[in-house]
Amino acid sequence: MISAKISKFVLFLTIVTDNFMNEGNNIPFPVLFNPFKHHRNFVLETLKTQDMDRITLLLEAVCNNYIDIYTGDLTPRDIGHEITGILEKSQLLQKTDFDRTIGNGYLQVELKDQSEWIVRKSDNPERYVHVHPARTGSLVIRFKGSTLKTIYMLKACSAASEDLPSLEEVNRVRSEVPLSPIKKLEHGKGLLRCYEKFF
Repeated sequence: MISAKISKFVLFLTIVTDNFMNEGNNIPFPVLFNPFKHHRNFVLETLKTQDMDRITLLLEAVCNNYIDIYTGDLTPRDIGHEITGILEKSQLLQKTDFDRTIGNGYLQVELKDQSEWIVRKSDNPERYVHVHPARTGSLVIRFKGSTLKTIYMLKACSAASEDLPSLEEVNRVRSEVPLSPIKKLEHGKGLLRCYEKFF
């Protein structure tokens, strides 16, 4: 009984956070898109303009599994508008039509910049069209969430620095996320590759 209440509360908080982030970025209804998780330019701007408390809160939505990140120039709002346009042309924008057609499956759509996106059903009753980049598409990079959390914290802590982080710096921020320490850094591999490609 208690676990069921906790699950409902977590779902409620997730929906509130999702709605706040999407409305704050003018992403049209009924699209659900987390730009801090899947949009490189949005991430870069957030790391420059938000304080550490806000960044730490946003990092809670970033899982440790592999995450696909869009690297193109379309804004989150542009992406939402293009996807709602595609769904409207296919007569899938209304919730009943969308639910009946998608079910537990997904659609893969291509936008005007040739980026590819996955469209699924979400648990959010208002933003029921969940979208994220397709891992096989163009304009996408893919890294583990644990690696992304680390480089985001590194950049937030030393935004002006153009130097690659040291092992000591890496493990210090990993302890704050929290993540396990790593034993070594290799140029062009793993965390440093992610850091160089992202920034």
